[in-house]
Amino acid sequence: MKYDIIFLGGGQAGIFGAYEAIEKRPDLKILVVDKGKMLKQRVCPKEKLGRCVNCPTCAIIYGVSGAGAFSDSKFNMDYRVGGDLHVVTGKKIVNDTIKDVVDVYRKFGFNEEPTGLKYNPAMEKIKKGCIENRIQLVDTPTMHLGTDGSRKLYGQLIDFLLEKGVEFITEREIESLIVEDNHVKGIIVTHKGKEERYYSDNVVAGMGRSGAKKMKELCQKHSIKYENGAIDIGVRAEIPDIIMKEINENFYEAKMIYYSRNYRDKMRTFCSNPSGFIAAEKYDDFILANGHAYKDRKSTNTNLALLCTKKFTEPFNQPFEYATAIAKMSSMLTGGKLLVQSYADLKEGRRSTDERLERLNIVPTTEDYVAGDIALACPQRLLDNIMEFIEVLDKITPGFASGDLLLYFPEIKFRSTRLEINQNMETSMKGLYAVGDSSGYGSGLNIAAVMGILAVRYIINS
Repeated sequence: MKYDIIFLGGGQAGIFGAYEAIEKRPDLKILVVDKGKMLKQRVCPKEKLGRCVNCPTCAIIYGVSGAGAFSDSKFNMDYRVGGDLHVVTGKKIVNDTIKDVVDVYRKFGFNEEPTGLKYNPAMEKIKKGCIENRIQLVDTPTMHLGTDGSRKLYGQLIDFLLEKGVEFITEREIESLIVEDNHVKGIIVTHKGKEERYYSDNVVAGMGRSGAKKMKELCQKHSIKYENGAIDIGVRAEIPDIIMKEINENFYEAKMIYYSRNYRDKMRTFCSNPSGFIAAEKYDDFILANGHAYKDRKSTNTNLALLCTKKFTEPFNQPFEYATAIAKMSSMLTGGKLLVQSYADLKEGRRSTDERLERLNIVPTTEDYVAGDIALACPQRLLDNIMEFIEVLDKITPGFASGDLLLYFPEIKFRSTRLEINQNMETSMKGLYAVGDSSGYGSGLNIAAVMGILAVRYIINS
């Protein structure tokens, strides 16, 4: 069967791309393909059991509406956060398209006002502290859906697409592209061990962070032009809300960028979740830390990522494998759980134990961890950067570098395959478009949605 557009991946880029297509051209035949299940069928056993049971296909990561539906779902309303697509398209196009995405959010019931639009004395104090300590505060307006709010919104959006005739097929693993004379003609997927073929002259590939490795494999197999991009490795930090109160109440999330003194490596905060919960993401053979926050369910802790961005130079060309090896080392030490250590123990050069953690003022918001020593799995350069960043953040938020700071290792954002794309998101293969995190240009909901929309606008107007 032939389709006008196939979306390879049903995450933010695919969903908003499909919406754009069916709104502008209701006559189009559209197919969305995903490795996971439909949103309403995505059930994580951890929500009832309180622990990860290592499902073969993780419902948190894979499935229609993407990992975003099981994340804190913060939508940044500025090109500076969520990726660097603007280096291809220009800043204005990204910001204008972000406004279009927000209009869709409003249409499907999200009517809360963004945070960070107006400064008050507390915010001015925080920004002054950042300036004094060589930290760049990226203070963009942010919409916060919450994990529960995002599932509701995406559920309504998917129902709308189904009503309009958009087809979804799930639990399909992409194996290959169908190509003729460097022009994509369709995709080959497997379902329950059987091969299936779907045809289209336009394939929009948006497989998310979890699909970065597969995207690289497709590039190598079909000679699609790409380069090795950056990769983010670090920890998910958890601290009592009382320490983060000033930032949480005034910014909700204050994104901060810092360059370490010894190595000049880029460090950044990412995905802060006030009164949130630590989440464990299960990949094929390792586990990663993440964080959630809900609208109606609260903890007494704030969690956020502290990430080091590394871009490798020649002759090294395996950043994905490098980060994966670190994750596997950590999982080896913990038997497939997250590795957690208090900052006090890390500074003392000793492993954390359950007994020492029980003496702290903070109670972990997950049971998917083993207390241990992060230094056994984390490269020294990365660990030095993380510890330096924590000490600097303590000057902005007094108490951050306390003994009650818990560090969950590892948190990794896979975006190491950076495809060659033009301003229409088209790759070096005619008819193949790369969007979202797996393209190498996105790292947030906003840019993923923008890329999906821009690809579709070119397709339907060409």
